[in-house]
This record gives sequence, structure tokens and C-alpha cells, in this order.
Amino acid sequence: MPKLSAAAIRSKKDTIEDAARELFIKQGFHATSMRDIAKGADVSLGNLYNYYETKDSIFESIIDRYLTVIDEQLKSIFAEIDEPMEPANLRKLGANVGKLVNEHSDFWLLMYIDVLEFQNRHFRKMFDGITDRFRKIFGDKFAAAEARGDLRMGVDAAPVFTAAYMQFFNYFLVEKLFGGNRHLGLDDEQALNCLTKVFAYGTLSEQNLSRFKRSANKSLSG
Repeated sequence: MPKLSAAAIRSKKDTIEDAARELFIKQGFHATSMRDIAKGADVSLGNLYNYYETKDSIFESIIDRYLTVIDEQLKSIFAEIDEPMEPANLRKLGANVGKLVNEHSDFWLLMYIDVLEFQNRHFRKMFDGITDRFRKIFGDKFAAAEARGDLRMGVDAAPVFTAAYMQFFNYFLVEKLFGGNRHLGLDDEQALNCLTKVFAYGTLSEQNLSRFKRSANKSLSG
């Protein structure tokens, strides 16, 4: 058998991984056999084992390639944000997260398979220490915003930014993967505006905030 070029090997692996990804999404990881994957990729079972020793290695290769793509896109998204706590930039973050979810729906479906069948073994790295990662990316910006008095007293910008980031993801994942069908009662543009306002301005009026502060002070003094 002639030795295959690196390009030919990569092409064959792409075919195998495409077939495996569709099967994993359709019927789950544990319900998919190597024989199923070989049939879907139109290769012999023996030839499949020439490329991947186990089904786990196929799944991990798919995830690793996706994570590389997603990571690069996220870096690009964050690079566009000059002032992370400003409403316009929060909304831009949300819009870009929406694009990311819509462009890579298979990736997020595999994430849920990983949660159900692997206890999130492969995707955990996406969320582990995420607030600290945002501190490293935007730490100077967060500190400058606090120094300028842009933030309410006692507000830590890093977890707020993280919460906004995760909520934007949650909104679009529900809409895209779970048939949310305007689950906030708003279209995407309206939802982006609403969520941005919540994280940038809060929900209570200044009058109510003052009243609650007075009540809290009375309770503490008593």
C-alpha cells in the first residue's frame, strides 16, 4: 500500500470525523459504534482503526479542532472591545456571541453530549477560571473604569462581565438549540438591547435603590 501524503491523511480524517460528528449528535456517543462510523465514512472497519485507535480519540480530535477555532474567534471578539463595561461594547459582545453560536451549532450540541456522557470532561476548560481569564484580558480596563467612577460602589467588573458573557451565550443557545422561539418575548435585536441594559444599568430606579439602601442601613444599625 503506497504511503499517503499528509494532505491525504488529513482529508480522510476529516471524512471520518464528519461522519462521527453527525452520528454522535444524532444518537449520542455511547450509542455510536466504530462500525457505525466506518459505515458513515464509507471506509472499512480495519481502515478506520488505521486512523483512530478508539472512538474516544475521534471524539477528542473533533472537540480539539473545534476548540481551536472557537478560541481564535473569541480572541478576535475580545480584541474588538476597547471598554468592556460600556453599553455599546457589551451589546457588541452579545451580537458576536450570537454569531458564534449560530455559526457553530454542532459544537454546542457536542458540548451537551459531553456534559451528559462525560460529565463535561472535554469542555470544562472553556469555563474553568473564566472570570480570572477576563481579569487578565481586561484588568487594566476594569481598574480604569473603577477609578473614573464608572461603576457603582462595590461592583466588581470582572464577574459582571462574565455574567453578561454567559447570559448572552445562554440566550442564543436556548434560541438556537432548544427552539426557544423568542423565549424572552423579544426578537434577537430587542433581546440584545434588553440584556445590555440589565447589565449596564440594572433594573431598579434610582428612587427604589435609595429606598432599599435606607432599609438596609436601618437593618444593619438595628
